[in-house]
Amino acid sequence: MIQQVIFKAVKIRSIQWDDDYVIYDELSGDTHLLDGVSGELICALSEKAMSRAALLKHLNELFETPSDLEMENYLDGFIARFQQLGLVDIE
Repeated sequence: MIQQVIFKAVKIRSIQWDDDYVIYDELSGDTHLLDGVSGELICALSEKAMSRAALLKHLNELFETPSDLEMENYLDGFIARFQQLGLVDIE
């Protein structure tokens, strides 16, 4: 895990819909339905670029989870999944 890598969201529009988020990728035209946690993270990245450590801190501030390891695993999965979808980029 490299803590110094800075992640940023591509240009997106988002709408919160109940506990979920609808994300529209302005570059590809794709629309995604995200859970609340992923929605909060991608919206935070659309406002400013953040390191993995800053994302983990943001996650800790927003949500209570059973363990640090589970949060780190969730975050790593989030980063990998959203890089693959082209919604998160490395700055």
